[in-house]
Amino acid sequence: MREELNTADSKIAAIAGRQHGIVTVEQMRSAGLGRTELTRRVQAGRFHRLHRGVYAVGHRSLSWRGRWLAAMLAAGDGAVLSHTSAAALWKFLRPIPGPVHVLLGAAVSRKPRPGLQLHRSRTLKPRDVTHRHGIAVTTPARTIEDIRGAVEPWLFRRALRQAELGGHRVPHLSATRHALRPRAALPRPLLG
Repeated sequence: MREELNTADSKIAAIAGRQHGIVTVEQMRSAGLGRTELTRRVQAGRFHRLHRGVYAVGHRSLSWRGRWLAAMLAAGDGAVLSHTSAAALWKFLRPIPGPVHVLLGAAVSRKPRPGLQLHRSRTLKPRDVTHRHGIAVTTPARTIEDIRGAVEPWLFRRALRQAELGGHRVPHLSATRHALRPRAALPRPLLG
């Protein structure tokens, strides 16, 4: 029995190592940890509940990536990091404190959860989703599209500029960048 638990702990540690310090209850069960053992480890401070069914291993001091992945796992299958959270993962914006923004397809039904800002989309397509650092996230172009109008204009311009500097293609928005730039008045011609 003791050896099985050590094996379960090592499997869980390996999973957490690949997932920014995060594991789900399902992953712990598949590693061989039962409900009683999970409860003991939570009480001992070895696992810390972040969301329903999602735990941090060892401590609560998560990186932003750990926080974002925890939100994705809590939101369930088909969830994608989006809006300002995705912009921060792509490094278009700095991370913004508050709920993690998660995009779901319109057909996916999820109840609101603390710490998550759920968005629904009828237009979310597989081509709009990719992975970065092991986290499902909207593509750079979709991310820029999602934050347009959701952030202050100067933040949107910054995000668009950072996307372009990072070599990300946002072709349908390139004209937007120039339209958002304030136009300087031309100097008057000198009359001689």
